[in-house]
This record gives sequence, C-alpha cells and structure tokens, in this order.
Amino acid sequence: MRAAVLAVLVAAAPRSAGAPDDAVERRRALVAKELVQVGDVLRREILGHDVDALVARVPPDGLRCGGRSVPRAKIARDLRAESSWLHATIFGRGGAPGGRSPGSPGSLAELLRSTPDVAIAVSFQAGAGGGALGRPCIDFRAKGVATPGAPLCFEQRDGRWWFTESLYPCG
Repeated sequence: MRAAVLAVLVAAAPRSAGAPDDAVERRRALVAKELVQVGDVLRREILGHDVDALVARVPPDGLRCGGRSVPRAKIARDLRAESSWLHATIFGRGGAPGGRSPGSPGSLAELLRSTPDVAIAVSFQAGAGGGALGRPCIDFRAKGVATPGAPLCFEQRDGRWWFTESLYPCG
C-alpha cells in the first residue's frame, strides 16, 4: 500500500467578535494537527473495512442530521449493509447509489486505495456549535479527483474526537 501524504488546509471560519486572532489561530493549528492524526487513523480503519472502529466514533446519542438525530444503531446497520448509501460511500467499490462524477472514486476506500498522494485537509466551518474556532472537519483530497461523500466533521467531548452530522447528506 502506498503511504498517504498528510497535509493541513486550515480554512478559517469567520472570527467571532472579541476573540484574539492569534489565540484563535494557535488553537486552530493545534486542533488541525490532532485531526490530521485522527484522519490517518481513519484512513487505516476505512482501508481495513473496520466498521466497529467507525461506529465507536459515533456519539451514543447518534448523529445530528438537519433538524433530527440518526441513532447510532442505524449508522452501524448502514455501515454494515452493502446496499446502503453510507456503506457505498465509505467502503464500496462501485460508487454510492445515485451515481458519481466522472473520474472520481466511488467511495473513500476506493480513493485511498487507488490514489497515491491523498492529503488530509482540515477546515473549520462556522456555526453549529463550533464556537470561535468553527467546527473542525477533515476531507481526504487528491489532485484532480473529487472526494466521495461530505467532509467528516468532529466535536471533542471528554478529550475524544467524535463524528457530528456529516456522515449522511443532511441538506
């Protein structure tokens, strides 16, 4: 297996009024460094088809999806079910139901297997409880290749990084 290239893209969320710019940027840099490490672990878990490891990153109360919550048990079932959108987007070989862009891999696993230089990009999205930093997200990227699925966003609880709502298309 080819080694992944790790990179950090810190796309800043709008600064909140009164927050010192340098303190926010230092905190973002620390969070980005942690999330690149989390992304490298996720890369191995996705390539290893380790459903249990991914489910372990879903909070016990499930994931937010728009104005509702998706229970952890449903996420676990969907990750295991080869016919589900979530399984196809994370692990599948033929692509997620509904098609894909020409030239793009059908799943994150396919992207990670087939592309030699995959970077882990970290961004911070405004809103949704992200505070002054913004909500931290990672995306696996490669030059000239569209990334399957949505960025994987996180929140930290008790020193651990948990997924938020971004495993499903929640628009």
